[in-house]
Amino acid sequence: MVQLRPTAGRRRGVVARTMSVLAVTIAALALNVPASSAQVPPPTLTGETFLGGLFTTEPSSVVTSANCNPTGTSTFTYQVTGPAAGPYVGTFTETGTVTIGPQSNAGTPPTGLVTSWTASFTIASATGNVTGSKSLPTGAPPVVGICTEGGDVFIAQRAAATGADVLAYTATITVPGGAQYADHGLSEASINDFPTEPTFDNFFEQFVSEQATTTPLCNENDQSDQDQTGNDQGCQNP
Repeated sequence: MVQLRPTAGRRRGVVARTMSVLAVTIAALALNVPASSAQVPPPTLTGETFLGGLFTTEPSSVVTSANCNPTGTSTFTYQVTGPAAGPYVGTFTETGTVTIGPQSNAGTPPTGLVTSWTASFTIASATGNVTGSKSLPTGAPPVVGICTEGGDVFIAQRAAATGADVLAYTATITVPGGAQYADHGLSEASINDFPTEPTFDNFFEQFVSEQATTTPLCNENDQSDQDQTGNDQGCQNP
């Protein structure tokens, strides 16, 4: 039997048709693969402002306890709720503890240096929910305070002459969908509480981030952060 071999022209035609079929198949497969795009990080806390008490329509600045000793160490705790403005518009809650040394600086009444200020805060916002903490770092510009138990005023605020942000904060931002991001920086804050004139109570805080953008965090319970099929198996930042 004589076998007919395909001519060079027929071979080229077969190859061309095969390549055409492969190209169509690859294109069809590509249409079924969802396009991947990196999520845009949420904003940092730069420009975020907390207001309470006199600065709002509701009395929300509250000293919850105080132990004042003008010649020694004074400590008071506070809780504040109110509107949050800036990149995260919504409401905030902050609780904190302030410690003041001997109130021997000149003035009426005399002031003392704040030796410790720790606080935790939350922001509920459509942009993202924020949880964070802040503290007075070593070497911060001086912060002055007054604590006169039985009198009119419990105060802790930055020294106006420094014009500096003195409290260091760290924050975790959870955006809609569950992804989390980190931010850190500085804030300036003041709290004033007048037991005999509560309508003058006030709280102010403003944040400045030390980051250009927020940093994505890994969530071991978020399958999008993992290569494994179960939770708590480790993950890596996107």
